[in-house]
Amino acid sequence: MRKYWFISFFMMMSLILGACSNSASNSEDLTIPENPEDVKGEVTVWAWALEANYLEKDVTPAFNKIYPNVKVTVENLGVDQVYQKLSAGLSSGGSGLPDLVQVENNRVHSFTNKFPDAFTNLSKLGYSEHEDKFSTSKVEGLKDQDGNIIAAPRDLGPVGVIYRKDIFEEVGIDPESIETWDDYIEAGKKVVAHTGKAFLGTDSEALLRIMLQQQGKYYFTEDGKLDLTSPEAEKAAAIIQKMKDAGIITYTTNWDGQVAAMKNSEVASHPGAVWWSGTMLEQMPELAGKWDMFRLPAVDEGGVRAANDGGSALAIPSSSENKVAAYVFAEFATTDVDSQILGLTNRGLFPSLLEAYDSPILTKNQEYFNNKPFFKNFSDTVADIQPINHAPAELEVRSIMTSEFQAFLLEDKAAKQMLIDGEKQSKQQIGIEVSE
Repeated sequence: MRKYWFISFFMMMSLILGACSNSASNSEDLTIPENPEDVKGEVTVWAWALEANYLEKDVTPAFNKIYPNVKVTVENLGVDQVYQKLSAGLSSGGSGLPDLVQVENNRVHSFTNKFPDAFTNLSKLGYSEHEDKFSTSKVEGLKDQDGNIIAAPRDLGPVGVIYRKDIFEEVGIDPESIETWDDYIEAGKKVVAHTGKAFLGTDSEALLRIMLQQQGKYYFTEDGKLDLTSPEAEKAAAIIQKMKDAGIITYTTNWDGQVAAMKNSEVASHPGAVWWSGTMLEQMPELAGKWDMFRLPAVDEGGVRAANDGGSALAIPSSSENKVAAYVFAEFATTDVDSQILGLTNRGLFPSLLEAYDSPILTKNQEYFNNKPFFKNFSDTVADIQPINHAPAELEVRSIMTSEFQAFLLEDKAAKQMLIDGEKQSKQQIGIEVSE
């Protein structure tokens, strides 16, 4: 009898201690000390490529001058490895996850949809005071359903038309005269007739996404329903159909194919993000001085001439035991102007922090790009970028639409049919509801 009493007592004490432990965990102190030296701990960060180098080499040394008692370890992983490890960790309740992780804007909600409590609410830690320091389009995509910021905004990918200045001059085209996509198509016809080459190339459906965002639309409605056959999508498809019918667009197969087309003068323009500059400087240095940039053509006369393609953020997994230290590092990495400029000059990472746009480096003429203020010209478009909904199923829908876009370019499929078929496949394969 005494034996059973002891077992019962032991089980009861275990439940009490477990309850106390959970209570302590749920009420963890996330107060940010006023004195930076009072912030202590070790922070492990997962990031890839340029961002990992930025955080380790550009941010950490400056950060530790202010927060000397925080040790930061950046693990430079491949992008796929980051996402695989993050998914595995979240599936196991947070086991093995870092204190801070790089996540692309279009991936954030794919994680929070499956794991609602995946990331720490940064608004509760005070990040909302920084919201106005970034473009609305960037921040809105990093909020949860209640409007809380769940990832700190890092780099951005404003889009413009990068073009061959020498070819435009040879053909007699003034880039300033191109205000709409119809103007762009007419310019393209002249270039194709003169050079025998294409005017632009693509390996994905990025053009469609760009034109949708210009109209304040995207693949999804605000409530996450599929919106591929909206009037705005049909208008964008009609423009792309005109490009194909005019013979000015070519399919470049993949990333390397697009780079080769630009390097080998197979195309005279490329509607793309500012981060293309790094690839151009590295892989086509012989074309220095021959490239420049002008704003995206508008869908309709007087319409928006801006869009975004790419960019990431920093999130704190809810399982982190060093949230305060992780937060102050993320806050510093995303709001310190000098660090943002180092990221741009050393890594080609375009900042989303608006204050950074006043830096002399952005207004400096770039010799490679026709000795013009290339970065400034892109930053001038940021305020006009329309916010869109990066729904959880975005990457799956983009994959389907890329296949559809390839069929459109290489086969006889009409652009409008591309939208219809893409919507049908997305509904069948993903089970996503279609907007009425």
